Amino acid sequence: MSALRALEKDWQEWVKENIARGVSVNKLAVTLFNKGWIDAAYELINDNSNNLKAPHINTSHNYIQLSDKRVSISFTCYSPFVVSIDDFLSFDECQALISDADSKLKASRVVNPKDGSFIEHNARTSTSTGYQRGQTAVIKTIESRISELLHWPVDHGEGLQVLRYEDGGEYRPHFDFFDPAKKSSEVVTKKGGQRVGTFLMYLSDVGAGGATRFPKLNFEVRPKKGSALYFANTDLNGDINPLTLHAGMPVTEGVKYLSTKWLREKPYV
Repeated sequence: MSALRALEKDWQEWVKENIARGVSVNKLAVTLFNKGWIDAAYELINDNSNNLKAPHINTSHNYIQLSDKRVSISFTCYSPFVVSIDDFLSFDECQALISDADSKLKASRVVNPKDGSFIEHNARTSTSTGYQRGQTAVIKTIESRISELLHWPVDHGEGLQVLRYEDGGEYRPHFDFFDPAKKSSEVVTKKGGQRVGTFLMYLSDVGAGGATRFPKLNFEVRPKKGSALYFANTDLNGDINPLTLHAGMPVTEGVKYLSTKWLREKPYV
């Protein structure tokens, strides 16, 4: 039975009336979520994604048919919103990204919390390279697929990054959102606003280590070639979510290739 139809009649009418008034699905879902009606909240989101003011994956089915391929959902968490997706990239797409990036890799950098500049830091021991949106045919295809999956415009995202983690390579616990309390946030949000979501794509299998761990949630997602991981950095109210603290665990066997796409709340130019 539908979770929304299982609500009391007064609440069903409340939902219908507010949608008709143009109230954002975010606000309605927050109310249902806070009442403990989590299934109803996400059913509402899935049924009205066009009126949603945040990236979102429809988790109502175990498989999602996109324009160019079918992907499967292997894991979900709803607070914060985390979804693991299998078969997002083909092996050829993974190899194309690796081959193009390998000769361009340089030491990865992080945002300086003092002034918003990008600096090297021992918390992030990988090499990486960045691309413009649509820079290659493969990237353009992948960005279009991400946009369709997340119901979020391509131009509301940064360019793809490709990263390589060798033996011992890691990214210690950190947040992807920009903390409004830090001076750097004013600088880095001038283009595109807040980072509302993170989309990770695993380009290689790894013998041991290399998981994406969420220490406050007590779970981790291990790298699997072609799979992807999405998590929302902000909640349905648009507020930063400290539960999204995450880490790239040290690689202890093999080489980890990863591609990252950060989603912004506004067009990123």
